[in-house]
Amino acid sequence: MQFLIDSTLYSYAQIFFSNRKWFGAVALTATFISPIFGLSALLGVILSNLIAYVLKFDALKIKSGFYGFNGILFGLAVIYYFKLDFQIIVFLIIFIAITFLISSVLENYLAVGFNLPGLSLPFIISLYIFLVFLTNFNTIVPSMHESADPEILNQLPEWLKAYFKSVALILFQPNILSGIILIAGVIFFSRILFLLSVLGFAVNYVFLNLILPQYSQSLIILTGFNSILTAFALGGSLILPSRKSFLLAGISSIGVVILTGFFVKAFGQSMLPILVLPFNFIVLSTIYMLKFRKDQTDLVLLYFSPGSPEENHYFHNNKRARFDKFRFIYPELPFFGEWYVNQGISGEYTHKDEWKFAWDFVVVDEKRKQYDNEGNVLSDYYCYRLPVSAPLDGEVVFARESIANNKVGEVNVEKNWGNTVILKHEYGLYTSVSHLEPSSIKVKEGEKVKKGDLIALCGNSGRSPYPHIHFQFQTSEKLGDKTHLFPFAHYIERAEGGLCLRTFDYPTAGTIIQNLDTHKALKKAFDFKIGDELKFEYQDNGKTVIEVWTVKIDMYNNYYIESSTGDTAYYYLTNKIFFINSYVGGKKSALYHFYISALQVPLSYHKELRWKDIYSVAQLNKSLIRYISEFLLVIKEYIKAEAEFSFDEPIGNSKDIHVASKITIKGSGPFAFYNKELDGKILISGDGELQEISLEKKGKTETGERKELFKAKRAKNED
Repeated sequence: MQFLIDSTLYSYAQIFFSNRKWFGAVALTATFISPIFGLSALLGVILSNLIAYVLKFDALKIKSGFYGFNGILFGLAVIYYFKLDFQIIVFLIIFIAITFLISSVLENYLAVGFNLPGLSLPFIISLYIFLVFLTNFNTIVPSMHESADPEILNQLPEWLKAYFKSVALILFQPNILSGIILIAGVIFFSRILFLLSVLGFAVNYVFLNLILPQYSQSLIILTGFNSILTAFALGGSLILPSRKSFLLAGISSIGVVILTGFFVKAFGQSMLPILVLPFNFIVLSTIYMLKFRKDQTDLVLLYFSPGSPEENHYFHNNKRARFDKFRFIYPELPFFGEWYVNQGISGEYTHKDEWKFAWDFVVVDEKRKQYDNEGNVLSDYYCYRLPVSAPLDGEVVFARESIANNKVGEVNVEKNWGNTVILKHEYGLYTSVSHLEPSSIKVKEGEKVKKGDLIALCGNSGRSPYPHIHFQFQTSEKLGDKTHLFPFAHYIERAEGGLCLRTFDYPTAGTIIQNLDTHKALKKAFDFKIGDELKFEYQDNGKTVIEVWTVKIDMYNNYYIESSTGDTAYYYLTNKIFFINSYVGGKKSALYHFYISALQVPLSYHKELRWKDIYSVAQLNKSLIRYISEFLLVIKEYIKAEAEFSFDEPIGNSKDIHVASKITIKGSGPFAFYNKELDGKILISGDGELQEISLEKKGKTETGERKELFKAKRAKNED
């Protein structure tokens, strides 16, 4: 029964590009302003989903409304055009089944063949077949539906009535009240979609007045509802919302008027109505056209499971900010211990032009001096003859160690790179380490090496006035080839006040950096294995809840944790850092609180180590302030959420590790007054078990006491 309810409500919501059941309930309610419409639509969706279920189509697709929404439209259209009698009821049932058939074929063909949505094209085709078929019968009576709105609604300005009627026509409702109900639902679901509905209708209204001042009321409503649907699709639902998507929505609304005029003339001698043909034509052709661009950074097509346009916007920006530099290979620094970046990218000495993406590393003391004594001999330099390691697994493709060291202050420009080792890695990436100590190279050409293996010692050969190592990424095995910009996967930077974690970043000149080591307990706690089950116990409204997590992997080899509450957290482990990529679900479970408290955790313990990360604000905040700010979202994201993480000091002699997070949700610009702080904490036992997850917020007392919002403790698995 629940499956039937869910699939029905999601089908109604799909018509408005929504994934909310409550919105489906709003749309269903709007159809029952005229009960006969509501019943016919309900017959269409229930029968469509029932056929899909009996034929064993994908249950998730059925539940999402994928197969049901065209049945709704067909049921509504039949009642809109014809009076209900026994014959129409029989034909209605038959053609709902035909609509499902066309929908299942066309939707899947467009998805597989062209990676396009079917939209309401199956409904149009089915309705045209139905209308032509009915010409064989002279007993079918057309229907004329007039608005039965309260008198107060008829007093509205003509343009406003036309706006509401255009929205209502999306569900074939011949009244203003249905349009008002639907727009109220749109505003609650998405401020962006509401603005797009206004934009689409306004552009359509103005353009139609310019080119055809004597237009009919029916024409403005016909072009109006096509413009609104087109603006929904291209402005924020199938394309991620942005200023350019709004511009595209406005331009497309003009195209709707032109195409409607074309179809009116083209279909002038036929009995076929225009309906949503302009919307389908413009949206499908635009989406298909955009797929052939070389640069996809503007007008980004939706590439993940949709939420509201606001949620899509937050998700995309958050993913881009967090993982734009993310790579699936993880190079580390080519040394052990702390080193100083003496010259970085676009350095002032030699890192120029095609060779600008490179680094020079040395070792310094507390005063940032590179040497002891006078620095006149090589052995005075702290980095001289220190080990150099492989930054990645790979194969040695070039190794030269016969060039003598220079005296301090002298350089060898003929053998510019000095003694060098070049390694070949996956995906056509190469690394080159130069200025090595003569006769110190520990590897041979053709030999395989592992990340962290000793390959040579630091020297002073080539164009090197003092001992240091030069490091660069490149895309060939050629000595001295142009450099390639590629990030180091993770490293620790020493800064004022402690240590900062850097992930997929580029070391900057003047910083002291080191690789991460691996802490045994942290690695064990976050090294989830497929099939692992973890249980947590917590209180929810006075009731004890046992929540079970199961570690799984999907068909694309993405790892995720699925909770017994139905929530899901996708994660990624880079050997030394645990990331949660995304979270889908509610905001009450232990898994949700784990997500916000363990968004990123290094598996390397340093008591001074701190790191930052950012959240999709939709995952943390449902305040009225956020919703109001979303009216301006395509201009700027005024509400943001971020956190600073650290390791709390152990209590006493405890070996337990506390991962602490200070989460801040704050506004800017006109919303600068808004600020909310939360404190998350994860307790990991000394033997590497995730024991406790908690979340607190600042209390309103003068002492600033914390108010506990959530606490879940690890429950033992029963054998």
